[in-house]
Amino acid sequence: MMLPCSWVLPAMAQSEPSSYELNAGLDVSFIDAVGHPSWTEGSAGKLRYDADNDGLLLSRAFVDYHYRIADTVNVNAVAEIYADDIGSNIDFTETYLEWRPLTLTPNRYRFKLGAFYPRISLENTDPGWSSPYSISPSAINTWVGEELRVFGTEVSVSRRPQALGGMHMFSLHAAIFYNNDTAGGLLAWKGWSVHDRQTRFGDELPLPPLPQIQPGMWFDQQDPYITPVLEIDHDPGYYVSAEWTINNRFMLSAMHYDNRADPLGIKNEQFAWLTDFNHVGMKMALPGDTGLLAQWIKGATVWGPIINGAYAIDVEFRSAYLMLTRPFDRHRVSARYERFETTENDQFPLDENAEDGHVWTLSYSYEFSRHFTIAAEWLEILTARPAWNYYGLAEKKAEHQLQVSLRLRLDR
Repeated sequence: MMLPCSWVLPAMAQSEPSSYELNAGLDVSFIDAVGHPSWTEGSAGKLRYDADNDGLLLSRAFVDYHYRIADTVNVNAVAEIYADDIGSNIDFTETYLEWRPLTLTPNRYRFKLGAFYPRISLENTDPGWSSPYSISPSAINTWVGEELRVFGTEVSVSRRPQALGGMHMFSLHAAIFYNNDTAGGLLAWKGWSVHDRQTRFGDELPLPPLPQIQPGMWFDQQDPYITPVLEIDHDPGYYVSAEWTINNRFMLSAMHYDNRADPLGIKNEQFAWLTDFNHVGMKMALPGDTGLLAQWIKGATVWGPIINGAYAIDVEFRSAYLMLTRPFDRHRVSARYERFETTENDQFPLDENAEDGHVWTLSYSYEFSRHFTIAAEWLEILTARPAWNYYGLAEKKAEHQLQVSLRLRLDR
């Protein structure tokens, strides 16, 4: 449950009830990137951009549409527009039906049916799954945007016990889903990243030129890209989560996710990755109108037969970040520090997937008007990843990116 206080979500203008709500956005950015060649170009760098494709460009556009078909039922659809070779220029990131039935009890219910993000990110709370705090979300939520999209149903129940003075709200969420069997493959073979690109339904995310997926090698049945939205074994995955909020001042959430994929599954030259993780998130209002955000995730992803006590590919992953953010009238300043790591339990040759790194991000935005904002972000990623040697890249690298974006936002 997102917190509606000033440091969490900028106030939205009040309007008369309408049958629909439309939000659209366009970001024109100047990029200055220094690092390894980008993963988006089929290499292995952590950034979305590199020295060969930075400068002034259209970094993203989106349309976020909500239509009320009944008093308690909404249809929601979000489309993203990118000018790259990963997919078509425009495609959907979410499409779902939402029902909030009226009840005579203190409980409040919500049902979602369709394709949507699991309830993880504390940063991406604006229309178009955007973040009001920074241009690029943390490594955790970058990965959510890359690989985690569920096609299924979510049931939520929340209650504000009057015995506690009405200040506390407790919520439970549970979902059953399909079409996320490849989740974990990009994280294992590419590693963590930090960027603002969201995967659409039809995108094909390029892999580095991994030795073992080349013709004649052990994993040559895998395409040189990951298709995140794909059902392979026809077994549903699930997640469960809980949230506790205290007015506008505090929120704590916890989740367990398991896609229950068959690690021997292969379909359309895509491997099924058995991926599960635990997640904890917290938001807190500090003195001086300052906000604190923190998230932690730990899990594992595996593929293939068991060899010498471990799956052919057996990777554990973890990451955590801490962010401070503060608005000053029309200004906002945010600072984030994070750590990420993957460890490898298998001994398969030419498939080293361990890495360790940390990220500093400093962000600033100024809202000229309701429709125009300028945002600036500097980030530094320091990573040690031995697999970079496979591609003739230094295994330890500091990558930097400066991004200045003029953001146009329209709503109806």
